[in-house]
Amino acid sequence: MREVFEVPELVRVAVEDERTGVGFYSALAKAAKTAEFKTLWSGLADQEKYHLERFGKMLDEMGEHAPKEQYSGEYMSYLQTLTETRAFPDEQTAVRMAGQCASDAEALDLASRFERDTLVLLNEMRAMVGPKDKAVVDEITREEQAHLVTLAEARRNLKG
Repeated sequence: MREVFEVPELVRVAVEDERTGVGFYSALAKAAKTAEFKTLWSGLADQEKYHLERFGKMLDEMGEHAPKEQYSGEYMSYLQTLTETRAFPDEQTAVRMAGQCASDAEALDLASRFERDTLVLLNEMRAMVGPKDKAVVDEITREEQAHLVTLAEARRNLKG
């Protein structure tokens, strides 16, 4: 397996992450029982939509990328491994899990796990990209950190 993870691959994973986040937060917003949480979840879904669009444009600007593989399917296998161990391996799972949250606190916990998983993934990827591409990873990371801060504030408000 290659030692360096190329930035277009990272952005593809980020695009899928955002798509999953849109489904998850939209499902939470639809099921929210209070205006406060409907606003929170809708706002996070909107941010995920914005990031999805932004990362999609980033990917388009990078041009087509054909990964180098040592064997056929190596690239897809690697990306699948990176994403399937996350809180939500796909959008359908994210929507289903959002529907299973029995309380606002449980939804906050699950959302926080999702955001932490994203940050861990980005941190791991940062170690794999070349020096010139670390700025792209850092930019994506800052976008995701803002979600975790928003969730932490909501948790404090729920307790207080």
